[in-house]
Amino acid sequence: MCQRRLMDLDARKGKAAGGYCTWLPDFQAPFIFANSNGTQSDVETLTHEAGHAFQVWSSTPCFPASLAWPTNESAEIHSMSMEFFTWPWMELFFKDQADRYRFVHLSGAVKFLPYGVLVDHFQHEVYAHPDWDADQRNACWRRLENQYLPHKDYSGIDVLERGGWWMRQLHIFMDPFYYIDYTLAQVAALQFLARMLDGDESAFADYLRICRLGGSLCYRQLLKEAGLQVPFDDGCLQETAATLRQWFETHMPEAASR
Repeated sequence: MCQRRLMDLDARKGKAAGGYCTWLPDFQAPFIFANSNGTQSDVETLTHEAGHAFQVWSSTPCFPASLAWPTNESAEIHSMSMEFFTWPWMELFFKDQADRYRFVHLSGAVKFLPYGVLVDHFQHEVYAHPDWDADQRNACWRRLENQYLPHKDYSGIDVLERGGWWMRQLHIFMDPFYYIDYTLAQVAALQFLARMLDGDESAFADYLRICRLGGSLCYRQLLKEAGLQVPFDDGCLQETAATLRQWFETHMPEAASR
């Protein structure tokens, strides 16, 4: 991809915002678009989109061609997992601060889970009550926010205290009910990380297997092929969290104690 200039990564004036990976049929190769600006998110975006790129390249033999891309709740497994599979090389980016990056990255992934569920729950409530006015929608968001993210403190910011945060989440407007897919995929990616931390040498082989399968199987079947638990199964989150907590306690004991 580098040799064929199939990555456009640096931010510049007039460039569209965001980041994504797509497939270029004429090149028979993926293309990554991003807006790097010298922050840690540059690394997360690149490794995330590289996961999509690696998956679609791996699944090009799938027939029909439409099966090269998995469904949404499965596609994000490959991208989010690649963020963690690249952890051993983070010193190349962050040198002696690599563990600080890993801490920020992992804690963000864990904290994302209740937020992702919150967005999905809110959408269910809104669609179940089409007659709600703006105040009722805001009140619903704030109530659910207190349920899933009780640590949020908006003191002095009236619009957020009244429940206005949801309006910044574009998925609610542009891709209804898509957000829970990120949450389901994040649980799978965290399981891959837990296996890596436990020294499971078969973790990447299982990842490669589901990359090659593309969209030929549904979410539950892909997890089975990868040797992962379905997030809805009893004990899934508890078992995964135990390994992650051990990493926090070993590498960031002060943070883990909080």
